[in-house]
Amino acid sequence: MERIYNYEQLWLFTKNVFISIGCSEEHAALAATGLLRADLRGIDSHGIARLSGYIRLWEAKRANATPDIQVIHETPSTGVVDGDSGLGLVVAPFAMDLAISKAENIGSGWIAVRNSNHFGIAAQHAMKALEKDMIGIVMTNASALVAPTFSIERLLGTNPICVAIPAGEEFPFVADLATTTAANGKLEILQRKNQQAPAGWIQDKEGNISTNPHEIKSGGALLPLGGDREHGSHKGYALGAIVDIFSGVLSGANFGPWVPPFPAFIPVPDNMPGKGIGHFFGAMRIDAFRKADEFKKRHGSVVEKIQKSETCEGI
Repeated sequence: MERIYNYEQLWLFTKNVFISIGCSEEHAALAATGLLRADLRGIDSHGIARLSGYIRLWEAKRANATPDIQVIHETPSTGVVDGDSGLGLVVAPFAMDLAISKAENIGSGWIAVRNSNHFGIAAQHAMKALEKDMIGIVMTNASALVAPTFSIERLLGTNPICVAIPAGEEFPFVADLATTTAANGKLEILQRKNQQAPAGWIQDKEGNISTNPHEIKSGGALLPLGGDREHGSHKGYALGAIVDIFSGVLSGANFGPWVPPFPAFIPVPDNMPGKGIGHFFGAMRIDAFRKADEFKKRHGSVVEKIQKSETCEGI
């Protein structure tokens, strides 16, 4: 018989699981909230379904439940954070708060992070800036599952980008997207449902388009946003590379094919040039450009106009 659990029950369960591996009350609460926020936003691929993956990383001694997160370099508007192999669900809020703090003082804040792990959905971190009348920008690199356009080698991650912008009385503009046609979590959902993937999501190890959601396990690769050259995959490939440079190269984290994988059963790459997974966080005070209320009113009118735009027939 199917059982239904409410948010509080799931949050407490998840928090207690993180406490059981040694996380502090504060860090366990942060991590639990991060996962449940994904479910609440309908991103099931990054919600509580990921909990076991984090625990396996800890069991494999690849995730530190008691990290000493440190700022290892900074200027008034920038900084580099070392996450000490902590859960990305804990390291990321620290870094985003630092970006916001710098923005409060000087107008904008930019933080690169190394030595972290998977941080859940990017939107939860970017949206923290909205509370301060700021624009939030978040990126992260990920393990190499993506073949650049015309390649059969997996050299990039799904490397998402998120931008969150306040819009007055309207809902804020929040764009949180992988730089691939689909994130790997979407394939995992298809696998659980025993469904095929749409053409343009993945290719087999020879570079042929495939609809088998298990193709990655056989040496295949995810495809950059666009799917193929004719539909602009070179643009998705370029966006993924930009995220990798900002998140990995700039911070001193791993990048390209050396980014450690989320599944703990997959061995980490040899001769990794950096430390852990890399993220990048930005916060910009709107009133560093114009009065915040004026901007939000104007932006809100744009959001409203798009929401009320005429739809295609049959939609």
